[in-house]
Amino acid sequence: MHLSLYDRLIEFINSILPILGEKIPVPFLGDDFHFTITELLIPIVFLFLFNLLGNLVRSVLINRILNRYIEDRKTVLSIGNITKYTILILGLAFLIAQIGFGADSELNFSLIGKSTDPNAVRLFDVFRILFELALLVFIVAKLKTIFIKQILSKYTEDIGVSESIGTIIQYAFIFIGSIIIVQSSGVNLGSLNVLAGALGVGIGFGMQSIANNFISGLIILFERPIKIGDRIEVGSVSGDVVHISSRATTVNTNDNISIIVPNSDVINKQVINWSHNGRNVRFRIPVGVSYQEDPAKIKEILLAVASEHKGVLSKPVPDVIFIEYGDSSLNFELMVWTTKYIDRPKILQSELYFRIFEEFKKQSVEIPFPQRDLHLKSGFESFKGASK
Repeated sequence: MHLSLYDRLIEFINSILPILGEKIPVPFLGDDFHFTITELLIPIVFLFLFNLLGNLVRSVLINRILNRYIEDRKTVLSIGNITKYTILILGLAFLIAQIGFGADSELNFSLIGKSTDPNAVRLFDVFRILFELALLVFIVAKLKTIFIKQILSKYTEDIGVSESIGTIIQYAFIFIGSIIIVQSSGVNLGSLNVLAGALGVGIGFGMQSIANNFISGLIILFERPIKIGDRIEVGSVSGDVVHISSRATTVNTNDNISIIVPNSDVINKQVINWSHNGRNVRFRIPVGVSYQEDPAKIKEILLAVASEHKGVLSKPVPDVIFIEYGDSSLNFELMVWTTKYIDRPKILQSELYFRIFEEFKKQSVEIPFPQRDLHLKSGFESFKGASK
């Protein structure tokens, strides 16, 4: 019988230290099931060695190689960690195959099809496919980050564009890689018709919202009605888009609260995108003064206050509009453009109001308040008038 190097190593250790090769039965698993101390220690030692190898390769990559070509420290660490965990995962897969969980194991029974059918889907085939798919998703996600920070950042400063391109490429790699993994595993795709049919029924009944959000996420990535960094309002939610995933969009409010909005809401509901055409936004600040004031003087004061504020753009220039003759005031609107306060309009309005109040007080401008004239007549005069 031909023995692998792993089995030869176990026999060699048992020949040197026979006490480690004594069989230890496990009653609740059956009389035929047993193990030796060597069979327990060798996988642990190998995992330790694989961990040392992963750490060594990671250290060499980070300190000797990658830092010469990549400036971003986080990217360097990500590549180093990916390499280390890949070595550990491959080592773990090697050990699992060596200790008796390979394709010829008795535990590798058929799930779909007859056990004698070479195209049958077996238990370990499913585990291997799931493992490879998880590894694919992990590696592609890390490579997406490196691609965005190291390559796309050199060609565009718009983080939203970079994230959209990176996510589209990520989905494409996962889709193509999944097909390759399934086909290379030896599983006959025709045997998966029943499973695909059951999955289709599940999507039709219980996974409609998930499928809807996923498709909506693809529409967002390709059509780009919103992108990362945009200031949006969806219903009662107002904040900055910080992440767009396949299922939902994460919006960060001014109170640093993350709100998860399903992608279908972004597609199906009315969305206000404050920065869709750029970060320049115009705000209107209403101001009312007494009828005794000169409108030209008020315009001059308001424009001076706006020009002194650091958050107000000089181009386009601020402007003042005489809106109406109100019930007890002359009503104006100070219109200012800003990029800095697009996510804090109330802060800008408050700061301008403080300065306007100071200037009005300094120049004795009267700020009106509602007034009502009340005319009273005495009861005696009313009685005399009535008697006449």
